[in-house]
This record gives sequence, structure tokens and C-alpha cells, in this order.
Amino acid sequence: MQFLFHKDAGEAFLRLENEALRHLKVRRLKVGEPLSLRNLEDNFLYEYEITEFARHFCVLKFLSKRQNPQRRSDFSLALAVIDSKVLEKILPPLNELGVGRLILVYSEFSQKNFKVDFERLRKILIASSQQCGRGDLMGLELFESVDAFLMAYPGVILVDFGAKRGEFKKERLYFIGPEGGFSAEERRKFKEKISLTSQNILKSQTAALALASKILL
Repeated sequence: MQFLFHKDAGEAFLRLENEALRHLKVRRLKVGEPLSLRNLEDNFLYEYEITEFARHFCVLKFLSKRQNPQRRSDFSLALAVIDSKVLEKILPPLNELGVGRLILVYSEFSQKNFKVDFERLRKILIASSQQCGRGDLMGLELFESVDAFLMAYPGVILVDFGAKRGEFKKERLYFIGPEGGFSAEERRKFKEKISLTSQNILKSQTAALALASKILL
């Protein structure tokens, strides 16, 4: 763990309980040992010292802070809503790769019973940032339909297996479909389409990770 998240990091004293306390117990930290924290809102890394370690809580005392800026990525990626369990699995690697924003869209072949739990997804992203050292969280956005999505992002490019191959650019927005792809009606709504170079049909999560890696690494 590169740092511990706490929304009030920067305060003179912090009291840690529940999940945050469990992190410290797993690491077997003791009174007097230092601990780095971030609030994931500013560019500072805050150093604390453990001053009290009880069974159900511990107390941290602020020592210092230093600027640890990270350039926020301006690359966004759009993905049709997929199985919630699959979505939760690909969030950490997308966050690690540096995707700035993941835009989720309910498409025709998205199963509407898959509800997006933003609170749970935020916890997953926090855990990911703590592990990889990212100083902010990948943003999340949701659209209830492709039409609403196109109203907000009219210049989006559809990633479609049957389209022509082309050059992927960081400044463009690409939309990856769900399992089963896009309907014929949805395809007609997009002026631009592009295909990844794989000779095989990729799962949605594979395509998302491949595209992000292609552009960001």
C-alpha cells in the first residue's frame, strides 16, 4: 500500500476505525511508526505518526506534508454497461493505467438488471489508488441511453469489430459495446467507427483494457 486514504487527511489529528484500522493491523504497524495519507482531492502527501493503537481505533498525529502532484489524465473511455462483477474487476487496471474518466452507457444489449453502484465502485477505486499510488480517482459518469450519451458527446467514435482499422488518438473518445456488441440501429447513429487490430472478437473488458493500454502506455 503506497498510502492510506482518509477524506480528512491534513487535519492535526485523525481517528481511524473499521476498514482503515484493519489495513494497519494487516501491516502490523505500531505506536510511533509513520504513515502516509492522501485525501485524493489535493496534491499533497500527508505524513502522520501513530500515537495510540487500541482494539477498535487508532489515533494519528500530523507531522508534515509535501507536494506530490500527479498530472490528471485527460483520456476518457466510454463503455456500455456490462455485468457488474466484470465491471468491478476491470476498474482497478483502468485506474492503474491512468484513464481519466470512464463513461458508462446503457446500450440496447446491456442487461438493464445490472445497476451501477457508484458507492461500491468508488471504494474499489480508492483501494486501487492506495495500492498503485495514484493521487486521484478515475472519474465515473453514467448515461441511461445511447441517445443521451450522444447528446453530451457528439464526436464519439464507435469501436466495432467490423469497422476499418485506424489510428487511435488520446484526445478522442471511444465507445466500446457490451457483450453481443451494438445493434444495427445503434451503429447507424455513429458517424465514425474504428476497429482494434485483433483478429479475434474481444470481450468488452478485454477491448477496454487493450484500448487503454494502447493509448496510455
